[in-house]
Amino acid sequence: MPTTDRPTVIFLHVGKTAGATMRRALRRQFGRDDVLEVRAPTVRDGRLRRDGAVAWFASLPEAERARPRLLMGHMTYGLHEHVPRPSEYVTLLREPVALVRSQYHHVRRHEGHLLHEQAKAYPDLASYIESGLSLEMDNSQTRALAGDTTTPFGGCTPELLERAKSNLERFAVAGLTERFDESLVAMIRAFDWRRVRYVTTNVDPSRGSRAPLTDDELALVRARNELDLTLYAWVADRFERDVASSPGFAGELDAFRASNRRYGPIGKLAAMPKDSVARLRSR
Repeated sequence: MPTTDRPTVIFLHVGKTAGATMRRALRRQFGRDDVLEVRAPTVRDGRLRRDGAVAWFASLPEAERARPRLLMGHMTYGLHEHVPRPSEYVTLLREPVALVRSQYHHVRRHEGHLLHEQAKAYPDLASYIESGLSLEMDNSQTRALAGDTTTPFGGCTPELLERAKSNLERFAVAGLTERFDESLVAMIRAFDWRRVRYVTTNVDPSRGSRAPLTDDELALVRARNELDLTLYAWVADRFERDVASSPGFAGELDAFRASNRRYGPIGKLAAMPKDSVARLRSR
C-alpha cells in the first residue's frame, strides 16, 4: 500500500517510557517530510508542556496538519480530532513505580528541564511527590490517555481511569516498555512496516546503581499512582492476550531481534552526534 493511502500514525509519547528510542525507530519507516514532532511552544503554570500539544497542533493550517504520516511527541489523547485524514494511535505504557522513579531522576539530572531548579529543594523522591510540584508524580499515564489537561494534583478520579480505558480501545497498539521488542513487532504487524529498527537512547546512566525504595516510599508512590497501576495491569493483560492469540508472532519476534542485532552497530553510529562520527572517521 502506498504511504499516501495509509492512515497517519500518532505516537502518543508518555515521558520516560522509552519513547525516545521508539521515536527514533519509527522515523526509519517514514520520509523526513512525512514526520511532524508535536510540541507545545509554551507551558501553563502548574501544568505539563504536553497539555498544550493538541491545541498547538489544532492551530496549524489544515494542509500542514494533513501532510504528516507520522505525528509524535509528548501529548494528551485527542490529537486525532484535528488530523484531517484517517489516523491510528500507538503508545507505550511503563510499570508505574519504575516510571515515577525515572521521571524524578530525569528532572534532577537535566538542567534544561522546566522543574530542575525547583526540584533541587526536594532531595528525595518522597518529598518531591508530596510537594505536588509535578503532575507526572500523580497518575501521569492515566492523565495523558484520558486526554486530561485540567485536573489538579491529587484530583484524579476513577472516571478518569475509565475514560483512559475507553480511549485505549481506539489504539492500534498499546504496548509496554518492559516488552519493547514485542510492542514494536505488534506495530510492524499492524502497519506492515519494513524498515523499523532501533538502538537504545536516552537511558539514565545511574539507573542500575539506585538504592531500592523504602517501604514508606513504595507505599507513597503506589498510593499516588493507584489509577496508573490499575491501567497498566489492564493494558498488560490485553497485550499478553493479543500476543498469545497472534499466529506466527513468536517467529516474527525472533526474526526482528536477529535483524535488529545486525543493525546495532550501524544504528549506534547513526545515533552519535555528528562531531563524534567525524572524529571516528578521521582515525
